[in-house]
Amino acid sequence: MNQERLQSFLSQPHPLRCFEALDSTNTYAKAWAREGAPHGAAVTADEQTKGRGRRGRAFCSPKGGLYMSVVVENARATPGQLTTLAAVASLEAVEEITGQRLKIKWVNDLIFEGKKVAGILSEGVIISGVLAKSVIGIGINLGPGDLPVPGADSLYREGLAIDRERLAAGIINHILDGLPRVPAHMAVYRNRCLTLGQTVTFEHENQPQSGLATGIDDEGALLVRTAGGVIRLIAGEVSVKPSG
Repeated sequence: MNQERLQSFLSQPHPLRCFEALDSTNTYAKAWAREGAPHGAAVTADEQTKGRGRRGRAFCSPKGGLYMSVVVENARATPGQLTTLAAVASLEAVEEITGQRLKIKWVNDLIFEGKKVAGILSEGVIISGVLAKSVIGIGINLGPGDLPVPGADSLYREGLAIDRERLAAGIINHILDGLPRVPAHMAVYRNRCLTLGQTVTFEHENQPQSGLATGIDDEGALLVRTAGGVIRLIAGEVSVKPSG
């Protein structure tokens, strides 16, 4: 990643730190935020050696992808709103730069041609005992070659050159431009969400459940109609139940 070139595509200047490899851009960005990194500061890496997904899972981050984290002031946005905003920002930037149209699997996966190509992880930053800032991590698979993860794929297609600096800048610009207007982005999120209208399975209060995903509220929670009533899910693993 060329730091000067990335900076040139930002709508306004922000502190940037670009690396060939990091253990995790979120881990680095959280430490930087505690040291004073301001709103809009961003970290990128060409490769992550210990990339993290939700619930402590590993996130496969081979060389050639786009792995980045953005520091934001919490303001009034909830964690769900930060994650959903990042999803919308990412799919809009991808479409602008590559022409590829992505979909969303609630809550934080981006899907292209039926496979996961990107993930998002938002984490809070505690300073002096207060939730002072958040870090939004985005990982997008861009490189050629098969990924060692079932159901995962890359945006790479033969003959398609993806400008990583433009893409990273586009995501940062969309996140920072959209943050003051939260939850305005939810209209796009709902429109692109594959989970809505599907029968889903999930765990609630340590019990397996299933129901129809009927909506997503302005805080990013999934509303599922079950035999016992509507359940509001703010986190957790949701699987679309195969038809038939």
